[in-house]
Amino acid sequence: MAEGRFAGRVVLVTGAGTGIGRVLATSYAREGASVVLAGRRAAPLQDTAQLVRRTGAACLVQTADVTVERDCIALVERTVDHFGRVDVLLNNAGLPGTDMAVAEMTLDNWNHTIAANVTGPMLLAREALRQSMIPARAGNVQFFSSAAAKRVRARKAHYAVAKMGLIPLAQTLALEVGPLGIRVNTLVIGLVDGDLVDAWIRRTAGESGRDPDDVRAAIVADIPLRRAIDPQEVANLSLFLASDEASAITGQDVNVTAGAEMR
Repeated sequence: MAEGRFAGRVVLVTGAGTGIGRVLATSYAREGASVVLAGRRAAPLQDTAQLVRRTGAACLVQTADVTVERDCIALVERTVDHFGRVDVLLNNAGLPGTDMAVAEMTLDNWNHTIAANVTGPMLLAREALRQSMIPARAGNVQFFSSAAAKRVRARKAHYAVAKMGLIPLAQTLALEVGPLGIRVNTLVIGLVDGDLVDAWIRRTAGESGRDPDDVRAAIVADIPLRRAIDPQEVANLSLFLASDEASAITGQDVNVTAGAEMR
């Protein structure tokens, strides 16, 4: 029988194919959880599934696009059909959209960024609550925001607005379901080592005619701990917030930014 803080619990991770999502999935698996891996692309999900199964944890893979309501409903339905419930929902999936000044913003870029980062997580929370957590009068929902929501940059209004929207969504939800024993929190994530940040730095460097290493150094110099965050550090916070050790914590937005954001 699995052992660990999450033995016997079912954890649904979106955006589980790469990056933070993959680390979240393997971290919960090592703590004994059964893990559902969701994402748009099957191949990366299967790679994550191999890592999860090596821990001995049970694993279910489901392709889904969180911008599609039917996919969100079906994802939770399949989770409940297979494992019987959802104990922890990790709304990690999201996308940065295309950097554009507001004066140049396309409605498609704006709407798609909002759909992926806010509407999808809302739909999945709704379904996890309806199909499992409210009947069980127990559960944990986490939203994954960004320091970019609080420390705005030019040409990223669409992303900042989307990620900021998760904070009042989580707080409102915490008010609504707190009496049922369900906790809801938001992780506000800073600069994280990985492919997405590397691509953004290369793009920024190309647009400004600077060396990517110089761009990275300038960003890191503005961070109190003078470094980026390791994805495992995000997972460690998530594990704590979902655990019984954090039983009195709900409705909070918790920074994991190496000090870049302190509000």
